[in-house]
Amino acid sequence: MNDDRAALAANPHGPMKVIAAGLPRCATTSLMRALESEHLDCFPTMHMKRVVPWAERSQLVIDALREEDKGRRQRILHKLFDGYAATCDFPGCAFTADLMDMYPDAKIILNQRADATAWGKSVDESLMFFSSWAYRITTCLIKTDRLNTEMQLATFELSKRNLGFDRPENLDSYKIWYREYNQFVRDEARKRGREVLEWQPRDGWEPICKFLDKPMPPASVPFPHCNDKQAMARVKAIFMVRGLCCWALLFAGVWVASRLLLRVGAFGLL
Repeated sequence: MNDDRAALAANPHGPMKVIAAGLPRCATTSLMRALESEHLDCFPTMHMKRVVPWAERSQLVIDALREEDKGRRQRILHKLFDGYAATCDFPGCAFTADLMDMYPDAKIILNQRADATAWGKSVDESLMFFSSWAYRITTCLIKTDRLNTEMQLATFELSKRNLGFDRPENLDSYKIWYREYNQFVRDEARKRGREVLEWQPRDGWEPICKFLDKPMPPASVPFPHCNDKQAMARVKAIFMVRGLCCWALLFAGVWVASRLLLRVGAFGLL
């Protein structure tokens, strides 16, 4: 992943051009690549991968998720989002209404899956892993991973406040969550007189380019396709292996320390 901090330093107060409000697992990584391309010129774009590696950003997200006062929450969000040309995926989708108020000139895209069932299955097989006990125990020695879990739990709390329910329990509840959230985006945009482009990956470049008043890329340039099922499996494996390695190092350190203490004790008896 490219580090975006140099771009933010060069343009700390640049206006946000695009709010891609769709939920995670709605082609968010593909859309981020498209937004950051020379064709749409929205670099850098906020995305979960620009939060997880940094503890300070993760903590800002958690603070904003738990802050119920709108003014204080938006002050936190300005620290997180100012300087980005666009936002896509989490954490932006957790603060859609706030971002509409904070960046009144940004265009709103509601990126979606083909249907709610496909989205529910995808989320259950991928993202919910990061709030499981297996993940939480295995990775608890790593601060950024602990914060990742805390972000998920705080997101469920926010969903409870905004949509009336928190963590989905089955496929039907995933489908309800998906539909309710998408309608929430439409309703919040309508309240503010904002147009929404409803988009799916199969739509490709054309509707986005028209909506953002950008020329179409050459026909030889396909729309990005990223973050498939195999890629998510690799990500989960990396987190787990890293966590297990930390536990192995901890136990090895304890073993070495205990042997040294025993040896020192033995010398003391001589």
